[in-house]
Amino acid sequence: MDEKRHGRGFFEHLLERVMFGSRWLLAPFYLGLTFALVILLIKFFQKFWGFASNVTSTSTDDMVLGLLGLLDLTLLANLILIVIFAGYENFVSKIEV
Repeated sequence: MDEKRHGRGFFEHLLERVMFGSRWLLAPFYLGLTFALVILLIKFFQKFWGFASNVTSTSTDDMVLGLLGLLDLTLLANLILIVIFAGYENFVSKIEV
């Protein structure tokens, strides 16, 4: 009976180590989200430039829609950043900066 416990303990320990080590599989996802954040920043500046260059000739409604589009991109960038930091800290490794 002790051998079964010992064998079960070994496989249980092995399974736990594999599961714990697999957390590093998430790191490339967070790196990809970081690159997506850079791409989103480029799109934000493109949209901002288009909005700012036509601000004198647009109606109030179009100006509000343009601002809401910029706000939408900003909130999306914040959400991506929250996911990157929270996910990395909780599942991969502590950030020590």
